[in-house]
Amino acid sequence: MSTPKRTLAAAGGLALAASVLVAPSPAAAADPFADAPVGYASMNGGTDGGYGGSTVHEYVLSEYASWSTESTPGQALYELLNDHQDNEGDGLVVHVDVTVTPDQVDESKIDVKDVSNVSILGVGDSGEFDGIGFKLSRSHNVVFRNLAIHHVSQGEGDALEVASESSNVWIDHNEFYSELDGVDKDHYDGLVDIKHGSEYVTVSWNTFTDHWKTSLVGHNDSASSAPDFITYHHNLFSNLNTRVPLVRHADVHMLNNVFEDIGGSAVNARMGARILVEGNSFDNVGSGEEDGTTGQVEGPVGWWYGSSETGYWNLVDNAFTDSPSDHLESTTDFTVPYPYDAETPAQARESVAAHAGTGVVDVTP
Repeated sequence: MSTPKRTLAAAGGLALAASVLVAPSPAAAADPFADAPVGYASMNGGTDGGYGGSTVHEYVLSEYASWSTESTPGQALYELLNDHQDNEGDGLVVHVDVTVTPDQVDESKIDVKDVSNVSILGVGDSGEFDGIGFKLSRSHNVVFRNLAIHHVSQGEGDALEVASESSNVWIDHNEFYSELDGVDKDHYDGLVDIKHGSEYVTVSWNTFTDHWKTSLVGHNDSASSAPDFITYHHNLFSNLNTRVPLVRHADVHMLNNVFEDIGGSAVNARMGARILVEGNSFDNVGSGEEDGTTGQVEGPVGWWYGSSETGYWNLVDNAFTDSPSDHLESTTDFTVPYPYDAETPAQARESVAAHAGTGVVDVTP
């Protein structure tokens, strides 16, 4: 049985055997050093960022004084992105080899707005955004790679927000974090939030640590503003509370991720979302408590909190350790339309431990 997108069902849904339904035959390996994404960002023309422009303009952020009249590297980056709006068809590549802080930027966030063909790349372990994040709006073919973005509480409180019908975005080999202990759950918002009709996004080989509300796909229950077509693969989710991720309406592939020490709940499917949960490792994930709204047990996968309608999940070859999971069964046969290789959960743990986060891919100006 195939669950139609956006179709609604009762809380329990139709139970399908977790191992019967599998994704399409694998064809493209998840190479941590690849210069092109696996997953939904490989579709719709693909995602190659600034290197996809007809003419590529490259800048090194520490050398901003040689190409900008701004007094700080942060404001120089902001204005460079703003000026790129006038360079239709060209590519912009910024090599970040400094730490950018809020006092360097006149705005509360760094806008990537109304642009195409952009790459923001960290150099070694030097590309850092401490206390200030990015908001992507109405932009296409954008890559964020090898960056540390952390402790963002100002503005809307997101480390990276993909919004306003942005498309073909690759978020790869970054480190996102804040602090979980000793702060209110609303002090920070999301680490990576995908909203407002954005689509064809791949989130790969990142680390998400020490945070309350990790990642959001769809900011409210309205289908009219829902994002779609999101892949998360080979990410580490560690020492988090909830929204790992929270998904409304969208088609999402959770492939070969590692979840550990999640205090509340992890993959939260609401409002007709369809999620292929495949080859993931869940270790100490979920409170095990019954959610007061839906009656479901808070754990690795389910429907919890707030929204009035469930989403659906197809569970394929996942591993659960010290996580409430005996009750879990697939409720859809949803699969994805692109080629990929799926590792076993044990292989995924090894791959993520060796290759997720910054300092793995070689970014040389």
